[in-house]
Amino acid sequence: MDNTKITLKNVEIVFSNLVDEGFGKSLTVNATDKDVQESITKWVVDNKIGKKEPGVANFKDYEGKKQYAFKINDYTQFAGLNGLTKENLGFGATVHLTAKAFDYDNKFGKGTSGVLEAVVVTARAKTGADEALAELMGGEEVHTNDAPPLTDDDAPNEISLDSIPF
Repeated sequence: MDNTKITLKNVEIVFSNLVDEGFGKSLTVNATDKDVQESITKWVVDNKIGKKEPGVANFKDYEGKKQYAFKINDYTQFAGLNGLTKENLGFGATVHLTAKAFDYDNKFGKGTSGVLEAVVVTARAKTGADEALAELMGGEEVHTNDAPPLTDDDAPNEISLDSIPF
């Protein structure tokens, strides 16, 4: 088993910073769940991740939630289920993710850090616009940006040149 990697399923996004504005890019997950917190802690301890305190998970407490930020780099891969993309990330979105610990030695120092390798967006963030849209549509639940999965029935039908009307 590769202890340099961590995979978490169905974790909630608290904050997504997909544009580097001087502090790097990251996804912050809700780590309040005991299993999520224990998995992250074990991964950090086993790999001695961290600059200030190697091997100590840097959880933040905010409004009763434990949070943990995973770094994103230019090689992090994003995918989404049912037509979702990384643009659907935001507070309340749900993802599966895999991160990897790696050693570094550069002009900023030496140590071990972690970076997201892959993220799958499984559910987009819900907004007030969802409720407004549902109300406009008579209370029906609306699934915007959630295209149904393609089936064999959705494959384009072959056409012949004889069937073109011009």
